[in-house]
Amino acid sequence: MAGVRWRTIEHTADLGLEVEAPSLADLFVASAHGMAGVLVGSEEGGVPGPVSAEASAWRDFDLEAPDTEALLVEWLRELLHIQMSDGKLVAAAEIDELDDGRLVARVGLGEPGEGTEVERELKGVTYHDLTVEQRDDGWFARVVFDL
Repeated sequence: MAGVRWRTIEHTADLGLEVEAPSLADLFVASAHGMAGVLVGSEEGGVPGPVSAEASAWRDFDLEAPDTEALLVEWLRELLHIQMSDGKLVAAAEIDELDDGRLVARVGLGEPGEGTEVERELKGVTYHDLTVEQRDDGWFARVVFDL
């Protein structure tokens, strides 16, 4: 996706992720790929993330939260739970509906790509320094992970 990028940022005893994208839906997809990148030790990247191109399984998501920021945290927590329980990372994501309080999406899950393995354990997605905002050139998010 053009105009989409993510990068890790230094954060006291934790690890942060900053994401930029032209649309809110792209921001949610790029955040998922960014978290996959964080798990495999990447510092910066684009889309698709460091996961095999073939999604081995698809899962449907229908999430609700009080606002966009909480929805992003819930989205990433669900994806992190899948990684922790099944060892799968996001290979592809399709957003069907996204507004202030609801996300309906499909996620293709796959194994880390050849020569890539999960190097970093994330304990959780936090609300600390959480930012989701629309800017003149698109959307921006900052998320901090508990290591």
